[in-house]
Amino acid sequence: MNLSKILSVFGILAMLAVVNSEARQKKWQDEAQSRRADYMFMEAQRQLSMDNTDAYFELIKRAYQLNPSETSVGQDLGLYVILLSKGDSQKTAEGLELLSNHFEANPDDYYGAVLYGTISEKLGDNQRANGVWEKLHEIYPTKTDVSLRLADAYLARTADSISQSRALDLLDAVQVAEGPSLQLTARKVVSYMSRRDTVNAVNEARELIKNTPRSPESRVYTADLYKSLGLPDSALKYYNEACQVDPSSGLAFYKRAEFYKETGDTVAYDKEVYRALELPDLELNTKLEILTGYVREQYTDSLKQPKINELFGKLVDLYPHDASVHDLYSSYFVAIDDYKSAAEQQEYVLDTDISNEDRWRGLISLYFSAGDYDTAYDKAHRAAEMFQSNPLFSLLAGEAASINNNYDEALKWYDQALAVEDINDQFKSKVVAAQGDVKYKQKKSDEAFELYDKAIKLDPTNAMAMNNCAYFMTESGMDLDKAAELSRRSLNIDPDNESSLDTYAWIMFKKGDYKEAKAFIDRAMEQTESPSAELYQHAGDIYFMNSDPDKAVEFWEMAAELDPDDELLQKKLKHKTYFYK
Repeated sequence: MNLSKILSVFGILAMLAVVNSEARQKKWQDEAQSRRADYMFMEAQRQLSMDNTDAYFELIKRAYQLNPSETSVGQDLGLYVILLSKGDSQKTAEGLELLSNHFEANPDDYYGAVLYGTISEKLGDNQRANGVWEKLHEIYPTKTDVSLRLADAYLARTADSISQSRALDLLDAVQVAEGPSLQLTARKVVSYMSRRDTVNAVNEARELIKNTPRSPESRVYTADLYKSLGLPDSALKYYNEACQVDPSSGLAFYKRAEFYKETGDTVAYDKEVYRALELPDLELNTKLEILTGYVREQYTDSLKQPKINELFGKLVDLYPHDASVHDLYSSYFVAIDDYKSAAEQQEYVLDTDISNEDRWRGLISLYFSAGDYDTAYDKAHRAAEMFQSNPLFSLLAGEAASINNNYDEALKWYDQALAVEDINDQFKSKVVAAQGDVKYKQKKSDEAFELYDKAIKLDPTNAMAMNNCAYFMTESGMDLDKAAELSRRSLNIDPDNESSLDTYAWIMFKKGDYKEAKAFIDRAMEQTESPSAELYQHAGDIYFMNSDPDKAVEFWEMAAELDPDDELLQKKLKHKTYFYK
């Protein structure tokens, strides 16, 4: 071999060595990159297990960038991109594309495909979802959950008779595999009803009863179908059968009771509810549901209230120590504004859990609403002793004492509330404002207004402190401009508060701006269902000064009905004119 040939061979060998070296180096780089991607992925899972979602997202994103051929990682990334998209259509599309890439590469990944199809459905992309279900059904023809998914997709195409037929074929196949069920029958009935084929719809329901003879649910479903078809006699027949097949079925009795109510058979409805409450095998929750529906429909009819009390009495006799029964009874009394009876029911509930602070707070509130301030005070006193770290009960005891004109007692309770450690400034503000109210009632105006100032400094959003301060300033003949400013601040915080609206109207009245006063007193009247005597009297005074004496007298008369001992009010009525205090 001559020298030139030898050099040529060596040159080729050198080139091959370089190429092989580069190939090996690229392989090593690819393997290293893949290992880094694997590490990133595993670290991402660890961060996710610790709920470090931000770190998880960054790591899973980096893992996919390092190895984009790993579509399963892309699937995880796509799911998270969709979760973070918050309605951003571009981000959602990016996430779906990553899920699609994995599905296209691995259509036999069952769980990945189900994830992709489900998310597509939830995002409203039914065409994409249907493609997934069709592909999955092709790969897994015996998986019934896939068949049901695909059947539901076909059923959604209500105007497409071919899709409806395919859906029925799929449902028949599932029934052969799993046996008859209400869920399958319901789907078939939907298909038939979409084509107005009521005969086959009814036949499917009746076939279900034949296949599940001891199921009350099958008969209830059939009854519901007949009711929807406008055949009440047939519906009632199957509701009755459902109750007979299983006398403990809450669904059957509830549905029959609802049927009587909807068809206007009030006598049968009353009897059904009473019968249901007496059934020993019927679950209490079902009885409460039936009674709740009955009460909701009937409580506004005063003639029905004795019957309602009778039904509750029956339930209390059966379950004397069950809190849910007394809770429902209490709610009924609140709905008819019988707060004293509501409180009595809550007393029974409290006996079952005397350590429940929320129960104590609710009970005291009911006694306040009932106007029974003596009992409210007793309960708050007891709760304050039991829950010494909760200053709310001392505040409530103080409020009850204040309403009963026991001012020294009230101040003692307010001091006790403020003595509790670690209470926030907002709560302190409420207590200090309440002290101001008491001081004003004790005719210690200077101390009262100092306390109001302190309360507002503690909590600049305490609208009630501002309102009370503004009103008492007005009644004391103090700076009306400052009172108006405070009142406006309270209205900015709570614009629909009837008391604050009344205060501002009264300040405007005192300032002689009668038109503005009328606008705000009208708003105050609109915001309350039960105006006080004071509000009626203010309205009368304001209307009188707006040249409407007849309306003024009407308001004064309504005020007098609530407070007949007000001498100034009686003087206004006697002379049919406005008098200053």
